[in-house]
This record gives sequence, C-alpha cells and structure tokens, in this order.
Amino acid sequence: MTPRTRPLARAVALAAILGLPGLSHAADYWMGVFAGSAGKDNQAELKAMFKPLSDYLGKATGNNFKLEISQSFKNMERRLEDGRYAVFLGPPQVTAEAIEGGFEPVAKWDKPLYGVVVVPADSPYKAVSDLKGTRMGIAARDTAAGPLCINILNRAGVRPDKDLAAVYEGKFQDVMIQQLRVNSLDAICTGPGALRIMNEESPGKFRVLAESARVPGFALSIDKDLPASEKRKLVAALVGIGRNPEGKRALAAISGSAAGAADTLPTDAKEYFTANLLMQENKRLYNAQIPER
Repeated sequence: MTPRTRPLARAVALAAILGLPGLSHAADYWMGVFAGSAGKDNQAELKAMFKPLSDYLGKATGNNFKLEISQSFKNMERRLEDGRYAVFLGPPQVTAEAIEGGFEPVAKWDKPLYGVVVVPADSPYKAVSDLKGTRMGIAARDTAAGPLCINILNRAGVRPDKDLAAVYEGKFQDVMIQQLRVNSLDAICTGPGALRIMNEESPGKFRVLAESARVPGFALSIDKDLPASEKRKLVAALVGIGRNPEGKRALAAISGSAAGAADTLPTDAKEYFTANLLMQENKRLYNAQIPER
C-alpha cells in the first residue's frame, strides 16, 4: 500500500468542520470495518453486528459515524488508500497495511489471535507430528491464522506439500469446520474465533493439539491527519471500551473472527509492525508450501 494523497477540497472541508472556533455541530465521519473471513456474509447482519460499536463511538465523541463494512481484502485496501475513514477496525495484517496508508493503531482487542490445530476428540493423534499422511484443512493464507498455522506445522517437522495426504485451504471457516465434523478432514488449523464456535456448537467433540505464537488481535486505528483535539477524543473513547457498559455491549454483539473481546487495550504501530513481520515470513512459507489454486 502506498501513502495516500488527498484532494485539497477534503482538507479544506475538514478544517471547516473541525478547525474554526465557535462551531458546535458534530463532525461526520466514516468508520471502516474489515469483518474478517469468519464473519457473516450478509451485509445487513454485519451492519447490525457492528452498528452498536459505531453508535457507542458517536456518543462518546459527540460526532456522527457512518459505518462501512467489507470482507474483501482488495476492496478494503482500496478504501484505505483513498483515506475514506476516520476510524478503521481490522485484523493485524490489515492493520499493518493501514499504517502504511496513514493510519495509527491506538486500541486493540484484549484477545490475541493465533493458530490452533484441532482434531476430533476421539482421534488417535496426540501431537502435530502425528498428522503426517492425514487430510488437513488450514486457514486461508490471507488470514492472520493461516500463516501462523504453517509455523506450527513446520516447527513440528510437517511440511504440507510433502507430508500431508491432502490440504484444504479454508477460505470459509464454516465449511472447513463442517468437513472436520463429517470426517472429510482429519484435522484443521484455524483461529480462536472458529475454535470458540466449534466448542459452543459441539461441546467436548474436539481436542486441541497445539497453538502458535500469539499476535495482537483486531485493532482500532485512527486517521493520522485528524486534528490533535479530535485524535485525543477518539483515543479516549477507543481505549478501555469494555469499561463502559454501552461499549461492553457493543463488543458482545460482534461475532465471527472479530469476536471475543471484552475490552480494548492501548497499542501502537510498532506492535503491529512487529507482528506483521512474523506473519509475512510465514505467509511466504505458506505460498511456497501450498501453491495457490
């Protein structure tokens, strides 16, 4: 992603709304959300899920927030480059991309992301190294969990291109979970959101063999070009959302891969830059070991 260039008219309009003394009306902002691959694909359901969060943010800052949601990496990257959002919510790898486009992470979910290898509870496998020769589903390469899954396998001496009988790239987590349920796959490696769904829907039916290193979870980033006074208001509203009853309800309304947070914690660009280095190296290994179809 290359740095954004903004039309002069937008900067003038922003100054008119935010910079002149004596203005009392609220500013109009866009909040962008990358819902993640394990989220719902129905736009109405997605907006209903994230609207409590944008409503909370509006009330906390006194501004008006319009909500825009995407599950397409390409679409979201294009909108980030256009500088459309004042606030952006996304997983770590997309947050790292947004930093290059002029956004600053200020708050993160209090639940990290990681890869987790899961097998049926009654399967004979005791360790990841036992999975050689099996049929395995692995979270998609563009997710946070996918590259971390490759890290788990490689550390256990398992290369997907050489040691597995079949590999399914799980671009849709619900499909991959269902394949494990009906024994079309022997094991899967996914993220904590999908694991939570599996345990809620089928308690005691699955067993975890291993977890990857953990990276910071979904982050709330703000536009670096906002006036300092507006940035201070947004940071104050975004950090510690779970300590506000309405904010806590907003977090509880979110499901899918972005679910699970009970609060938000302070963060910065360095934390997401470091996490992205780990994910990018393992994404390189993913591409080398599982050619894209």
